[in-house]
This record gives sequence, structure tokens and C-alpha cells, in this order.
Amino acid sequence: MKGSQIPFKKNYIMGISIILAAFVLGLMMIFTVKTLKSFDDTVSVRGLCEREVPADRVAYRISYSEKANTLAEARGLIDHHSKAVVAKLKEAGIEDSEIFIGNPSMDDRYAWSNDVSRITYRYNVGQSINVFTSKMDVIAKLQKTLESELLKEDILANGYADYQFQGLNQIKPAMIAESLEKARESAEEFAKNSHSKIGKMRTASQGYFEVNDLDETTPQMKKVRVVTTVEYYLK
Repeated sequence: MKGSQIPFKKNYIMGISIILAAFVLGLMMIFTVKTLKSFDDTVSVRGLCEREVPADRVAYRISYSEKANTLAEARGLIDHHSKAVVAKLKEAGIEDSEIFIGNPSMDDRYAWSNDVSRITYRYNVGQSINVFTSKMDVIAKLQKTLESELLKEDILANGYADYQFQGLNQIKPAMIAESLEKARESAEEFAKNSHSKIGKMRTASQGYFEVNDLDETTPQMKKVRVVTTVEYYLK
């Protein structure tokens, strides 16, 4: 009788152990599922940062052309015009180191015409001079006066100014920090409205910086813009 009770006790204890182990395993699975599910609760927000900055560099291009029946004549006219343009630039305050004279372009109209007798001038030679400077006020004045001043010397020229901003690297860190702060503010507002709290940052993606004219009438002022996308855990 006593011998038969020993296997029974062993089986009873083993059964209880299995039940307890299954119960503990079930609790652990429930806790794990809840924990993993909480990781699925996230919010994705964007933070925008914009700055208005003055241009710090300008590329000013002056183009002109001449027609002639010989290359020597055309080249002589172009050289004369180039000297006149450079003189006007220096007179305005532009230095030699800021002036770059490009190679002239030549179009031989005889090369593509089927009836050369109707061509008044054989050669059309074009030239451009580029100015790269930080003297914004000088270029602004030249844009208003240079073309008319050259016209008095029978030089038909066209000027175009491209205002640029070169100081992006100096303002990048502060703008990124501000965009991240605004993204966090948006996440906190979302969490407040959804009766939750934001947790750690899950992912972050910094957009590229855009530098555009402030508007069509003021190319000397630039708008710098960046958008950062951040995903936070919710708890």
C-alpha cells in the first residue's frame, strides 16, 4: 500500500509543477505580447524651420556680341567692348580678382546657309564677362546703370545677376536643432490629445536644405528651409 502511494505522490507533484509552469509561461507570454504591442504605438511628426537671410555672394554676367565679315574685324570689336566693360566694372569698385573674361563664341553663318549672297555679315561673335563678388550694393547699382552706359558707346549688352547664399554650413546646426524641437512639440501635443505620453525617439529623418529667393522682387534676400521627420514611441 505504501509502495503504491509513492508513484502517486510523484505524479501529483509533477502534475502540479507542469500546471504552475504553464501558468507562469502564460503570464510571461501575455506580458511579452503587451510589451511588444506597446512598441507598435508610435507617432510620426514633422518639424519645420525657416530663416530669412541676406545673400552673401553674387554672380553677375554681362554678355554682348558683334557682327563682322572677317574674324579679325569681329575680334577687334569684341576686344574693344571687353575693355570698355572691364573699365566700367573697375570704375564701379569691382577688382581684377573678381572679373573673369570667358572665351568668345563664333558663328560662321556661311557654314549653314544655302544662299550666302543674302547674308550681310558672315561672322557673329559673342563674349561674356563674369563677376563673382560679395559687393551686393555695387552690383545692384550696376544692374541699373551699366547697360545704358555701355549703349552710349554703341555696345549692346545684357546683364544678369544671380544672388547666392554661401553661409549655409554656419546656420545648419541651429536650424536642425530648432526643427527637432518643433517636431517634439507636435508629438507632445498629439500625445496630450490622445491621453498618452511620448517615449524615446524611434527614427529621425532630416530633409535637405532649400535655399530660394524670398520673392520675385527681392532676389538679394533668401529663404532657407528644412523639414525634419521624427517618429516617437507612445506610452
